[in-house]
Amino acid sequence: MANLHRLTVQEGINAAGQGGVWTVNTAAATGSNADVTNTIHLDVSGAAQLGIYAANSIHFKFSADAGSDCNTSNDLIIPATTLIFITVPQGLGSTVYFNHLSTGTDTGAVRVVEV
Repeated sequence: MANLHRLTVQEGINAAGQGGVWTVNTAAATGSNADVTNTIHLDVSGAAQLGIYAANSIHFKFSADAGSDCNTSNDLIIPATTLIFITVPQGLGSTVYFNHLSTGTDTGAVRVVEV
């Protein structure tokens, strides 16, 4: 284990170790929020982290089953044209889904890379 107190800030941040496999998923068109049942459910059980880029703003949540639709009043939002990396919560069980839904009636591509 590295002694992080002897590293610069940049070195300390990168001392977490090597990343996992870089698995590119097929881009999905996020569903229109005209109906929450348009939520897209992506099984990300094998990932520790997700790289996400959405063409339009999306609501998102993680769940243990594919029937958990987004809640447009409560779920978090990823702004349009923003690349972010999110840790996949492992406390949900052996199966984890990343669920997303457009914040409006427009649809757009959501690109997800599993790490």
